[in-house]
Amino acid sequence: MTTQLLIVLFIGLVVAAYVVIALTSYVRMRGTRIVICPETERAAAVTVDAGHAALGAMREHADVKLASCSRWPERQGCAQACAAQIEGNPKQTLAFEILKQWYAGKHCAVCRRAIPPLEHTGPKPGLLNLSSPGHELLTWEEIPAENLPVMFQTHLPVCSHCQVAESFRRQFPDLVIDRPSPEERTRVH
Repeated sequence: MTTQLLIVLFIGLVVAAYVVIALTSYVRMRGTRIVICPETERAAAVTVDAGHAALGAMREHADVKLASCSRWPERQGCAQACAAQIEGNPKQTLAFEILKQWYAGKHCAVCRRAIPPLEHTGPKPGLLNLSSPGHELLTWEEIPAENLPVMFQTHLPVCSHCQVAESFRRQFPDLVIDRPSPEERTRVH
């Protein structure tokens, strides 16, 4: 191999390394995050400017700058002090990771079965509000991310099977036939 070819290969490897670093940072910084706003000391939903973070990572410092916040546009000129929470723990501030931790080890409020670990794909578990009339059942997508920490205190977990069944029951009540459970059948006879 010639010296020129070795130099070109070396430069190619360096560029490839920077591209991998940028892509890794971009993927790591995507998604809705829940942080505690330093001004209000309440939860806020934010997204990071992942492109900006990826460019910063190529310069050895993933600079976290917010792309959106649930408190904007009213407080858009804030100092973004909450970004330090994301820099310190990027994975733990993701709304999905917070949901994953909350559902871990819990049992469904409807069927009492253990709720399996959350996945990014497939049916999602829900939340049941026993204090509302008719026991309101929500999917987590219906809840603004900044309200999730409060909902964890006031709602019970519901598995994805019961979530789907109850959603169907509410949308199509005339198509649902309630059958007694085996325990109820044995008590009747």
